[in-house]
Amino acid sequence: MIQKSMENKQFKQLENDGYFVLKNSVSNKIIKLIQKSINSNLLDLIKKKNKKSLAYNFELCLKKFNQHYIQKYLATKLFNENHIQKLLNEKKVLKYLVELLGPDLEYLSNSELAINVSGVKDKYFVKKYHQEVWSGVSPASILIWLPIYLKKGMSTLEIIPGSHHWGVIPNMNREPTKLPKKHKKINLNINTGSILLMSPFTLHKTIPNFHKEPRFAMPITIRNFYYPQKGNEDLWEFRKLKESVYSKLRKKLGNNLFTPYRTIDINQK
Repeated sequence: MIQKSMENKQFKQLENDGYFVLKNSVSNKIIKLIQKSINSNLLDLIKKKNKKSLAYNFELCLKKFNQHYIQKYLATKLFNENHIQKLLNEKKVLKYLVELLGPDLEYLSNSELAINVSGVKDKYFVKKYHQEVWSGVSPASILIWLPIYLKKGMSTLEIIPGSHHWGVIPNMNREPTKLPKKHKKINLNINTGSILLMSPFTLHKTIPNFHKEPRFAMPITIRNFYYPQKGNEDLWEFRKLKESVYSKLRKKLGNNLFTPYRTIDINQK
């Protein structure tokens, strides 16, 4: 009963504020696996072998490659090594996603890591207030933000609670052209092992990182593949996460006409 009450409270927060934090939902084992993969792939990029930290090897990579390339490269590796699939299949995470969107789920598999480096001002990496619908995310999708390497003193996100009720905000050059004069804003309080779930209409921005080490996070778009797709998601790559009995039956029958006896010999005795 207590668990159900907590779920209702979190869903109510998503409805009212446009986001909620699912605390302690990703195991330390998965987080360590992802961190290890990132560090290993950073070493592959620079063709070195060492036992240095993820942050140290990232700095070495920055001397040879631009940040955008590194973010894409590392995310592609995480998807292809099935680490993202594993974290989304964590019991608590999957349960909440099914509760929110239903049992037929898929996730965007060609996004990139969000790495926040001290001193970087480029607004591609240190984003101004924005809504994910500006980038073509369907209104029916849910956004996940997973901190991967987050130490005390590192930055997270600034969020405007309730901004998902404002509709699509007028924008130009990746930031709003007009906002209500009176609005509340909060700094996201989250720890490694927890995830943020957010509406694609919720306004949020990157808080500059003043920590000497970079902060690593992974944004993931989740959708129900039966919901109407109103954005640009038909241009992107999605992978199946979970299927209902109905979806499995469709696969078994093999076509949308539900052809009778398609793979069955009715004369076989």
